[in-house]
Parts: sequence; C-alpha cells; structure tokens
Amino acid sequence: DAEVQSVTSRESSARTYNRRYPISIAEADGVYLTTRDGRKYMDFLACAGTLAMGHNHPVINDAVRDFVASKQPLQTLDLVSPIKADFLDAVYGAVPASFSDTAKIQFCGPSGTDAVEAAMKLAKRATGRSNIISFHGAYHG
Repeated sequence: DAEVQSVTSRESSARTYNRRYPISIAEADGVYLTTRDGRKYMDFLACAGTLAMGHNHPVINDAVRDFVASKQPLQTLDLVSPIKADFLDAVYGAVPASFSDTAKIQFCGPSGTDAVEAAMKLAKRATGRSNIISFHGAYHG
C-alpha cells in the first residue's frame, strides 16, 4: 500500500505496531477497524488500553461534542475551570467519606512520563525517602 509505505519511510524506527500491522485505518467503530481498501479487523490494541469503550462510542462522542460546543477551555494546566470542579465533585462523591475527607488528587499531564514523575514525587513525600530504583533498556509506561 503506497500510503503505508509513504508514512513508514518518514517515521522513526522506534515505532512498533505499524511494522507488524502495515495497514492504513480509514474508519473505526466499536472494536472494529476498517482499512482504506475495505478490510475489517477487530482492534485488540485499543490504543494501548485507552479505548475501553471502543472507537467512536456514541455516548463519548456526544459528551465531546457537547463540551466543545460549550466553549469551555480544552486545557487550563493547573488553573481552575467549571469542568475541573465538576470532575472533582464527581470523584469525591464516588468514594467513601472516610477517604475523601483527607484525599488529594494529582492531575498529571497527558503522558506516561508525567504520571511516573508524579508517582515518584508522591512516593518520596509519603515515605520520606529520597532514593528511587530505576530500570534501563525497556519500556515501563
């Protein structure tokens, strides 16, 4: 497929999935992917687990459309926004009061690196220790 070859020739060799699955995905619905040439596949990758509801779930699509139409900011870093306040109310309302009375939420950036950094800071603060064990030569999320 010319499109796959074009993209592959310009992408880093660090990529993984498209070496094993040289397809161009044109549509996605639920757990199914359809290529540009009409072949249908079941998506077992699910974007590394981030698509638990599948591709283009109507409830999620409606929520995204409603949010974008509301003109609320899409990203505010650490600043407060109505959607952030609503999210915190929902999370704190879903856990036992004995937990939520002292719980704090850490909002990480949109990458695994940010989550790992936050976990390291939390572990150091909670334990009072300053040393961290690390691994090299493999992907750890």
